Amino acid sequence: MQLAFCWAHVRRPFYELADTSPVAAEALACIATLYAIDAELRGQSPEQRRTARQEKSRPIVNELRRFLDAKLAQLSRKSTLAEAIRYALTRWEGLTRFLDDGRIELDSNTVERAIRPLALNRKNALFAGQTTAAIIGP
Repeated sequence: MQLAFCWAHVRRPFYELADTSPVAAEALACIATLYAIDAELRGQSPEQRRTARQEKSRPIVNELRRFLDAKLAQLSRKSTLAEAIRYALTRWEGLTRFLDDGRIELDSNTVERAIRPLALNRKNALFAGQTTAAIIGP
């Protein structure tokens, strides 16, 4: 079984570098294009989404891969940009799963938003009934 990875997690380091790095800005623009295409496809059947992604998103993903491979070869291995590129490339197979399966979303943001209240409640419940946990000072 192959996992699908989240484009939002890949996008974040490029976003943080975009103001100072044209390479990061270009990668970010490609990712934004993928999100724009998927926004147009929202609400369509999985088969329609898969077909449209093959036609519209696959060329962008392929070009982004070539771009990242080329830029990584030119960068210092220790640079923050190289780390961001390696993060994306090591997850590439999972990142591109959405192209072949219309049921897969580009990111896991919807799921993460849905489980956030559960995770917060679990943390808050650790201190339920413990009056000493709220006392500050000696």
